[in-house]
Amino acid sequence: MTKVKSIIILFIAIAGAYLIYNHFDKKEEDVVVINKFASEYNLVDENNVFKYSSIDEIIDTLENKTGIIFFCTPESTWCNYYAKYLNEELINYNITVYSYNLRDDRSLNTIKYQKILTLLDSYLYKDDLLNSKIYMPDLTFVKDGVILAHDNETSLIASDLTGEEYWTNEKIQEFRTKIKEYYNLISE
Repeated sequence: MTKVKSIIILFIAIAGAYLIYNHFDKKEEDVVVINKFASEYNLVDENNVFKYSSIDEIIDTLENKTGIIFFCTPESTWCNYYAKYLNEELINYNITVYSYNLRDDRSLNTIKYQKILTLLDSYLYKDDLLNSKIYMPDLTFVKDGVILAHDNETSLIASDLTGEEYWTNEKIQEFRTKIKEYYNLISE
């Protein structure tokens, strides 16, 4: 009888450990970062227009939907400044900007990255061999799967100029005017 009791106690201990492990594991999965974009882009407020999207959502929008797509990486100060001024202009509109960090897809030259290159090809910078590449920050305005506007103004600044130096009051105003015009194209 003591063997049976020992087996039952062992079974209860294993089952209890399993339940405790699963309980704590699920708690960690359920933790939600309120605004991941704002936590990664230090110049953007908690109240912002950005939503992280999957690469499949981005491709679907480029092919079929209406939206604003922002390719960026939080490690880039140029992306941080661009996101700051983009958010400041679009925050008063009822719009979401779909954001995706292409860094890994670009470096691995994935099939989905190649698909995006094909969709954006006529808007992108070409290298010496005429190969397209998406440099970030990169912004695209799409309506019903048709690209109406594209901007990658600060993705290739060929100088020692910093983002802080580049974004003068005049540049910010020009940028805001341009973004407002692009937004009007997709909201008509």
